[in-house]
Amino acid sequence: MKKGLIFIFFFSLILLSCQRERYSSAEKKFMKTYKEILIARYTIEDSVEANKKVMEILKHNGFTFRKFLDFSWELRTKDVRKFNEMMDSIRNQAAREVIELRKKEIQGR
Repeated sequence: MKKGLIFIFFFSLILLSCQRERYSSAEKKFMKTYKEILIARYTIEDSVEANKKVMEILKHNGFTFRKFLDFSWELRTKDVRKFNEMMDSIRNQAAREVIELRKKEIQGR
């Protein structure tokens, strides 16, 4: 019994030490911001209004347009595969959220 508990304890420690955050807090902030931008672009038909919303989103999340582009480029050049996975994930999340918004919009009519 005692050996089993020791094994479970060390196995748990190994699992915990192997688990790393996939994305840093800065990367998560970028992903959140980009997802909000995509949702705005998908849902606001007027491009002038959509551009205003994008600038609000950037400002709200602590970015300027230039800083956002620079950070995006930095992420891409650091690890292209991770960047592509990140972008695919963001696009899929945004698309799902837009679909849900559209469903609610249709049901509300």
